[in-house]
Amino acid sequence: MKQKAVSNHPPNHPNHTITADIQWENGLPISTRFNDVYFSRASGIAETRHVFLEHNHLPGRFRKLVPGTTFTIGETGFGTGLNFLCAWQLFLEKAPDNTSLLFISTEKYPLLQDDLQKALNVFEELTPLANRMISAYQLSEENIDLQFSDRASGKHIRLHILIGDVLDTLPHINEKVDAWFLDGFAPAKNPDMWQPKLFQTLKAKSHEQSTYATFTAARLVRDGLTEAGFSVTKQPGFGRKRDMIAGHFISQCLPVSKPWFAPADHRNPEKTAIVVGGGLAGCCAAWALARRGWQVTILEQHQALASEASGNPQGVLYAKLSADNTPLSQFILKGYQFTLDTLKALEVEQWQQCGVIQLAIDAKTDQRYQALDKQHPNALLQYLTEAQLSDIAGLSIHYPGLYFPQAGWVHPPALCQALADHPNIRVVTSTTVNTIEPVEQGWLVKTDGDRLHGQTVIIARGAASHQLSQFNYLPLKAIRGQITQARATTESDKLASCVCGEGYIAPAVDGYHTLGATFSFNDKGTEVREADHLENLAMQAGYFPAMYQALGGADAQVTGGRTGFRCTTPDYLPVVGPIVDLKHFVAAYAPLRKNSKLTIDVCPEYLSGLYVTAGHGSRGIISCPVAGEILATMITGDPDSTVGLSMPAKLLEAIHPSRFLIRDLIRNKI
Repeated sequence: MKQKAVSNHPPNHPNHTITADIQWENGLPISTRFNDVYFSRASGIAETRHVFLEHNHLPGRFRKLVPGTTFTIGETGFGTGLNFLCAWQLFLEKAPDNTSLLFISTEKYPLLQDDLQKALNVFEELTPLANRMISAYQLSEENIDLQFSDRASGKHIRLHILIGDVLDTLPHINEKVDAWFLDGFAPAKNPDMWQPKLFQTLKAKSHEQSTYATFTAARLVRDGLTEAGFSVTKQPGFGRKRDMIAGHFISQCLPVSKPWFAPADHRNPEKTAIVVGGGLAGCCAAWALARRGWQVTILEQHQALASEASGNPQGVLYAKLSADNTPLSQFILKGYQFTLDTLKALEVEQWQQCGVIQLAIDAKTDQRYQALDKQHPNALLQYLTEAQLSDIAGLSIHYPGLYFPQAGWVHPPALCQALADHPNIRVVTSTTVNTIEPVEQGWLVKTDGDRLHGQTVIIARGAASHQLSQFNYLPLKAIRGQITQARATTESDKLASCVCGEGYIAPAVDGYHTLGATFSFNDKGTEVREADHLENLAMQAGYFPAMYQALGGADAQVTGGRTGFRCTTPDYLPVVGPIVDLKHFVAAYAPLRKNSKLTIDVCPEYLSGLYVTAGHGSRGIISCPVAGEILATMITGDPDSTVGLSMPAKLLEAIHPSRFLIRDLIRNKI
């Protein structure tokens, strides 16, 4: 006689995530919402291996992985996690050492921890892996991101579960998927999932070697996959199921809602790159590629790295956020956390995690800071009173404001040196790049005394980037800034945190403070000016008078200064990504001048292998590391699962170099 039991859980998890309704029949979990089983009554493991592992050819594909690379699996319907555990087990058995598995799954109705445990208890051979997954599994309103490492082999596994409707969540992943597990409940039981939008999303997130497999051979699934550009082949099903289907991606160009942002299809089997520019932007891009096993040459025109805007003695991790969660604010948040992780990984000695205070120097700023305090956890930022901030800073502060406890200051040249100090990176200084010319199989980089050939070239020269003809459409602008170094005193040495108002000041190092910085538009002067020193000191007098007096007030001793040029864009976001063939781009999307809503299915033609990272403004310490990681993922198609960076498509569009061309076409400016 069948024994039935229903999980005694409320339909909604306390954090408002709608969880699965489970009915148990002899230990088998059944969804009461869909009236369907989570896995085969005969053998869940055997079905997973037959359908998803074998028909995606994973044993052989795992075996052929190259150390340093990542294999990405995409799944529709996480369920009990059985497919993930089987893939994890196979990866540990077959993949070479020092490889990574990224498993991206979706789940609209996630199981509670107890239900996962009960469902997976029947699979004894998976128990060690299942226990590791379940112990780390915590439901929240956010996506679930778990990472597991095998120290002996250097294998790394990352599980990323997108919580919500697959049609809403899957389109926002950035990764290209190597193998699809099209699971979930049967089309007859769950028709809302098996929609044309799903198949078009699979198409947009696939590459020419992507495969898929699914337990169903329903007509609507076969037709949807065919229309999306996949081959469809019937295969023997598992158990009582007569048929299943599997296949691979065929289509070349991927029509998307915004085709001008379609990814560049760049392949460089040599895995070598040239980076022009040895500041933070260039060094971060080089380091991200070097970590993936690429050989990178950095060409720097000066005698040392970080000789221009990245050469200031103290750079503050200043995260200026918006309460409206703008794309700029979202990018800053991603970059801020990524920079903290990078500094930790590199163990940069000249990095002081002393905290950063942002003063609310007017009512509007105060209102914004209080809103941000309600939106973010205390680990990121806290809204504090004048007295609380004074205790943290060590000197009297007259404004409330935000405190970022994990932030601080770093010596940018030391960060650049740490990034470039990688066995796969070669630095060539005193080398000015004059032109870049297309040649067969890549680019010819011409310098004053040499010619270098490379299939992949990244330009990271700040505002000077658009001096190269291929980049002259980028609206990059240089804004002059000067910092001041003032001698520390017994009183000013009490400063224990960075303080930012109209300007900023950092705690003393080597007997002086760094404070700044001026903003001078349309000013190309490189000299250090006394007037700018006075302006920097005046900013301290205005928002941090205790510090100004501690420095000596009008008698403060200025020991030095430095002038640099911030490279900015009209929307204050950087330009990070591939460079288009301008003539083809304008011709292809010219109809947008008359109708901005016109559907155009033409993909852009890129100058293959040519990329840019520039326009980081005054927040390069926060934006350059994450930009380097984004570029490396674009170029190699290989997200580094060890850093756990997931960048939504909308943010990639917000920093895409082509965004200004499209805006100008729509506004009929070009």
